[in-house]
Amino acid sequence: MSKNNYPVLKGSRLFRPNEKVYINKSEELQEYCNVMHRHDFIEITYVISGQGIHIVGQSEYEISRGDLFIINYDVPHSFFPKPGSSQTPMSFNCVFMPEFLDASLFSSIHFQDITSSFLFKSLFPEEQMPTPDLRLSGTEFKEIGDLFGKMHTEYKLMKKGYTDIIRAYLIELIVKIFRYMEPTSKKNSSSQSTALVQRAIEHLRLNYSSDIKLEDLAMKSFISKNYLSRLFKEVTGTNFSDYIQKLRVDEACRMLRQTDMKVTDIAREAGFNDMKFFYEVFKKITGETPGDYRKM
Repeated sequence: MSKNNYPVLKGSRLFRPNEKVYINKSEELQEYCNVMHRHDFIEITYVISGQGIHIVGQSEYEISRGDLFIINYDVPHSFFPKPGSSQTPMSFNCVFMPEFLDASLFSSIHFQDITSSFLFKSLFPEEQMPTPDLRLSGTEFKEIGDLFGKMHTEYKLMKKGYTDIIRAYLIELIVKIFRYMEPTSKKNSSSQSTALVQRAIEHLRLNYSSDIKLEDLAMKSFISKNYLSRLFKEVTGTNFSDYIQKLRVDEACRMLRQTDMKVTDIAREAGFNDMKFFYEVFKKITGETPGDYRKM
């Protein structure tokens, strides 16, 4: 089944007014247990008891106490009981939008670690072996469980400043996830950096006509804007802005050659809202005006 056929659970369905975070136990949102779905937010799930099956896209694997998963935007998934059992594993779920976190944090060394399995697995789940992002036991299991428990309590009690406390706990959680993953996060830094940029390029090619901002891509990737900009330049040899303008001009050239559309309509269709800027960029890249290019 195409992922587009799965129901989408939207953050607006879960978040309280003017909030960008939601904390629950799996038993508190039963309608999405055992149902494959996608969502428009980031979800960190931590299994605290029981055993079961986790299906992510086309992959299926067994899960148990201490397993932690990072599920990114638009990835079909769900948890199911093991065959012969009626009980779905119990888990904590932390659901949030990237903007819930302070963007300035993404310039720290922890959030800049592009080699982290946390980042790589959350962005490219289809390229991973079917295993949890982390499998914890002993003191690590308790440490992460305590953090989820504190966030859940704050969310339920809603005392003054509770969202700020949840934000602090979430930052602590993410940093500790980086720490636990660090021993295996240094192995494929070059290939993972290239993969991140290639995925960004794919996104640009599919959405060049929309208002794409580098900071939006960076925030979703848990890295700083400057860091993603540097990676982009290292991999492609050009900066983010020039790359997307080249994509737009290439599309404008195609329409000039293959259609009778007006130049103003072509510019708009290619993603340019300012005609003066369109003419400047087009001339800079092609050496011709749109009218002269069409006559060639």
